[in-house]
Amino acid sequence: MDVRDKQSLPLSANQHVDFVAIDFETATSDPNSACAVGLAFVVGLRVVATTHHLIQPPGNRYDQGNIHVHGIYPEDTEHAPDFLTVWQELHPLLAGKALIAHNARFDMSVIKASLAAYGDPYVRQYADFKYIDSIAMARDLVPGRKNLAACAQALAIPLTHHHNAECDAVACAQIAIACIQANHCLNLGEFCFSQPHIRIQEVADLALPVAPQPPSQRRKPRVSPAYRPPIRPKEIRPQVSFFDPKHPLYQKAVVFTGELSIDRREAMQRAVNVGAVIKTAVSRKTDFLVVGRQYDGPGGTATVSNKEEKAKAILAEGKSNLCLLTEAEFFRLLQGSLHHTLPAEPRAAATKP
Repeated sequence: MDVRDKQSLPLSANQHVDFVAIDFETATSDPNSACAVGLAFVVGLRVVATTHHLIQPPGNRYDQGNIHVHGIYPEDTEHAPDFLTVWQELHPLLAGKALIAHNARFDMSVIKASLAAYGDPYVRQYADFKYIDSIAMARDLVPGRKNLAACAQALAIPLTHHHNAECDAVACAQIAIACIQANHCLNLGEFCFSQPHIRIQEVADLALPVAPQPPSQRRKPRVSPAYRPPIRPKEIRPQVSFFDPKHPLYQKAVVFTGELSIDRREAMQRAVNVGAVIKTAVSRKTDFLVVGRQYDGPGGTATVSNKEEKAKAILAEGKSNLCLLTEAEFFRLLQGSLHHTLPAEPRAAATKP
């Protein structure tokens, strides 16, 4: 099911919703490091609306392992709102509704830990939700492993972009719907009361591993050795005094995504040295998106970064000259040897080297 087919938010705060599936991606192993949230709203056992929000984690700090999973980089959230801002926007749409998540303890811990960082009053005001774990719902329906990918595969549910929070929330919702329908129930409430093993829990009751300290007493966190500080394009200045106006990258807007064989800052520096203009986000004004290696997901499937997804959506509109480049094509373009062979029409490059 394509999430772009759903009703766009905002929904009315008082609109009837059966339940909401939710998924978070985090920047580090700390639950108080949400960097994205996806929601799928279900009415009449059908997903009717979805939404996705980027969130700036505390200090905009990331661990490389987490980046490998979801493909979100510090520069993607450099100007994103913090958790409280996003949650205060979403809370009216969620108040009084049951939340469902796959491996729900993780996602609910993100909610509580993130709010606790602002103080206990925020937990009391904004963590007032009941939740159910879709893993428990699938216990008798899915044999063997019950992670999101395994359940989706067993139930023939599309999981096109695993670890995109919105896509995962939709898959979670569809798993819950499949479980309700398989038990010949009309709604979530009937299903829960017919299954003694299903626990309806409260977010506020979750015990966090470590009680958060007030910001005034919190020590400055250590920077993970794998952490890559956000790259600010304006800090990368040309190391040459003359540009060739005929170079194919001269005055072209260039964006990078994924891992390259060289440090991304070095790649940006090389582009700036031939007159390119580095940007952090993809738009219709982007000339080139350089696509590095993306993390291989379960079963060897390749993930697609948010930037590449947006670029492909722009290309589908047919209103942009944006061109996707592999790393090898980018290096050839730097040398000025590719501009004669670039296609007249925009095209997509492969995500795997």
